[in-house]
Amino acid sequence: MNTWHPAPAELAVTGMGVVSPWGDDPERAAAGGAAPLPAGEWFDHRTRLGPRGYKYLPPAAQYLLAAARAAQADGGCPEARPAARRGLLLATNAGLAGLFDSTDATLAAEGAAGISPASAPYFAVNVLGNRLAAELSLNGFALTFGTARTAAVDALSAGALALASGRCDTLVLAAAEELVPAGRGGGGEQGAVALTLEPAAAARARGTAVRATLRARSLFLPPTALDTVQGRARADRVLTAALTQLLPSAGPPPTVHPDLDSSPVSAAVAAALDGIAVRPPVPSDPLAAPGRTGCLGPALALARAVTTAVDGDRLVVCATRAGHVALVRVSPEPPTTPQESPHAEAA
Repeated sequence: MNTWHPAPAELAVTGMGVVSPWGDDPERAAAGGAAPLPAGEWFDHRTRLGPRGYKYLPPAAQYLLAAARAAQADGGCPEARPAARRGLLLATNAGLAGLFDSTDATLAAEGAAGISPASAPYFAVNVLGNRLAAELSLNGFALTFGTARTAAVDALSAGALALASGRCDTLVLAAAEELVPAGRGGGGEQGAVALTLEPAAAARARGTAVRATLRARSLFLPPTALDTVQGRARADRVLTAALTQLLPSAGPPPTVHPDLDSSPVSAAVAAALDGIAVRPPVPSDPLAAPGRTGCLGPALALARAVTTAVDGDRLVVCATRAGHVALVRVSPEPPTTPQESPHAEAA
C-alpha cells in the first residue's frame, strides 16, 4: 500500500458542465434516484449538439461533447492556450460497452462487412474521446482511465502531475458512462461531467475566474492486507497521512461527500475519517452500491462539491473493494491555505 506521496498540487476549476437524466444541475444530478425518463429519452443530440453530424456518435460520446460545451459556456476556455498545450483526460468504465457487444454480435452473424462505417472507429475504449479532442483541438495528449469507480479522480491526480510538470497548460477532464448492456446485467450510469482545469497560480495570474480549487490523491490499499490487525493499523496510518496532507491546517473542517461501498477497504477509509475533524457528510450517492463499477458517481459528487464549496472546504471520498481509494479536497476561491508553486510535484 502507498506509504508516501509528494504533496498534491493545487488545480483551478475554470469551468464545469454536467449532463444527466436528472438535468444539468450538479446537486440534483449527484442526488440521483430513479431516472425520470427511460434510457434514450432524456437526451436529444439534435438540440444539445446540433442537427447534423452527431446522430451516429455513441451516446457516451454525445454526452461528453454536451458536458464539455457546458464547461466552456461556464467560463472554461482551453482555447486560451495553444492547441499543442491542451490535454484531455477521459474517465469511463462502460462508455462503449453496448457498442462493443453490438459489434461482437454483428461480426458473429455477418462478418466484418456488416460493421457500420459510423461505429467502426470506436473499436477501443480509448477512442471514445476522439471527437471531443478534435472539436476542442486538445492536441497535447489524450489519456483514458478505466479504473472501476475511481477513474475520474485517478484522472484528476494524473492531470495535476501533467500540469505541474509542464507537460500542458490546460486540461479538459471528462467522465462519461452509458448503461451496461442487458447481457452483462444491465443497470449502471449514464451521463457525463466535464471540468476545465489549469494550475491555480497560472489562472490567478491571468485573472481567470476560478470556481474552486482542487487537490487530489489516489491510493491503493491491498484488500488482503486488511485481514490482519497490523495491516489495518498500517492502512489507517497511510490514510491519515494522506488526509492530513490534503486538509487545511486551520479553519473550519470540511464537509465529506462519501462514495463508499460495503467492503473492508471502505470500512478502513471510514475509520480514518472518524479520526479527523470533518463536518457531517452529505448523503451518499444512492447508486453507490457494492456492485457498481461506473465512475460517474464520484465525478458527480465532485461537481456538486465544486458548486457548494462556497461555504467551505469539501472532501470527496471514494473507495472500492478492489483497494482503490480516491480523495479530493475542494476549496472555495480564494484558497484557505497558502498557494503552492505551479511547478510543485503533484499527486
